[in-house]
Amino acid sequence: QQDQPFHKQWYQRRVRARRQVPTIEQQDQPFHKQLLKALPFAVENSTYLTPNGDIIYPEMHMKDLGVMLSADGTFSRHITDISKRASIMAGWIFSAFRSRSPEIVLTLYKSLVRPILEYCCLVWSPAKIGEIQILESVQRCLTRKIIGLQGLDYWQRLEKLGLMSLQRRRDRYSLIYCWKMYHKLVPANVEMSFYYNPRLGVRLHQPKYRYWADQKRASQLKYSFSQRVPELWNKLPPEVTNCVTLNSFKAALGSFLAHYHDRPPTRGYPSVSNDISAASKKAPEEC
Repeated sequence: QQDQPFHKQWYQRRVRARRQVPTIEQQDQPFHKQLLKALPFAVENSTYLTPNGDIIYPEMHMKDLGVMLSADGTFSRHITDISKRASIMAGWIFSAFRSRSPEIVLTLYKSLVRPILEYCCLVWSPAKIGEIQILESVQRCLTRKIIGLQGLDYWQRLEKLGLMSLQRRRDRYSLIYCWKMYHKLVPANVEMSFYYNPRLGVRLHQPKYRYWADQKRASQLKYSFSQRVPELWNKLPPEVTNCVTLNSFKAALGSFLAHYHDRPPTRGYPSVSNDISAASKKAPEEC
């Protein structure tokens, strides 16, 4: 209660910084009431109130722990926002540093740009081709400016630099998180269960979902973490899933992924599937 004047001044400064002028009704309310918002996930006529009787106002988009949530259950707004932020950061790198050598550009990219594109990706990992292309376009534009790679296409630049596509990295981290779930290093808050097969190693049971739900909800559930990751995990051979330490699992997983082409969906390129469960395997002379 003693800190309330300080927090009110902080809120007013934030409003002025964003060049937003509160309405007269908002100015008359205590500042904390303006922060009470909720996402209307369904068409409702109900008005939600706090125990104190304050109205919780509906919002179409809301940021929670750094992730922009939308009322329609998608993360399109979040993907667009982080792509813009990452592009701005990439532009700052090229304006502040003269060198275009792979060592300097990749070091700055991995430290400043890529974390923006991968923060909390287990929650919002996209399945739509257009959204995957938006994220890949940031890395594609950045690698194009590296000296010595101007004549190569995006897929060739990834192989030349030893980089994974952002889509492949999201799949890789999903598998690492599954390994941590199996060894009880992280909470398992999804309806997935592991079982051991003597021939195939550790397998992951894929929970069923309602195919008769409306098309939009069924698509969102089909590409959710609990439905998408079991198919990837069950693609792994037993020598990968049976690893007992995290470092050994990462090394074995890296060796396994190196045998598959990494060709993410890119505008102007042939349409191919880059998912681990459907990606084409490299020829022995390419490995």
